Amino acid sequence: MKVIQNPTQYFFEQSNNPSNEYLDKINTFIGKLINQKSCLLCKQDYNIKDRLPRILIHCGHTICTQCLSNFYKNRRVRCPLCLKLVKHLDSIDRLPINHTIFSKMAEEINKKSRFHGGTDVIDPQQYLFTQFQQSAIQAQKIRQQQQNQYPQIDPDSGLEYCEFHNDRVKHFFCMKHKVTCCRACSEMIHQNKDCIVVDLYEIEDVPAFLNEAYKLNQENNSQNQNIQFLPDDDNNFNDDDLEGEFAQNESLQSL
Repeated sequence: MKVIQNPTQYFFEQSNNPSNEYLDKINTFIGKLINQKSCLLCKQDYNIKDRLPRILIHCGHTICTQCLSNFYKNRRVRCPLCLKLVKHLDSIDRLPINHTIFSKMAEEINKKSRFHGGTDVIDPQQYLFTQFQQSAIQAQKIRQQQQNQYPQIDPDSGLEYCEFHNDRVKHFFCMKHKVTCCRACSEMIHQNKDCIVVDLYEIEDVPAFLNEAYKLNQENNSQNQNIQFLPDDDNNFNDDDLEGEFAQNESLQSL
């Protein structure tokens, strides 16, 4: 008995070798879910150069590389369709390519080449591996450059990124030490009982709060410098007093 594969399974596994019998049904099924030919934003056809179909990993939407580049800023990109945010992204090239759409493009290019007497132009698996390898090398170069450019500012909050944890925002403030820190630093360094740590994300006016905190710190420092410790006659001992006390103790021991 011949087992018929479910088209849904082919879609989610992105099978590259479906049976010819069900290839048309699979393509029809996929076509109802995603646009395999053109980008949903710019309506331009996908290609293997600047308009590769890339998947936004938090929502699954597929957008071309060129359009995603317009939304990429500060290692972040927000999906223009559902507004879900992808963070800590070294470059757009690090987003995965939609294998289903890319394999279909590669097959069409190879068919045209064979029709004109040529051979296959694109090996999909080799091409995707090369793309991944190049993006990894580029991401490493970007990270090396960013290490020399700190502190960087988070555009959403206006706060600095941590110099020790490069992907974390310093949105905590220690009232004792009067410094901002990221969550990791707050858990490692500012866990003493006298450390009062405030989450700046919960403060409405962060600049005003920080200015007031730093101002109070300067005033406290100046007051401490002006404090004069007055001598207490009852508790102020000098050398003569100590010698008299020792002499009294010796006389008592002789008795």
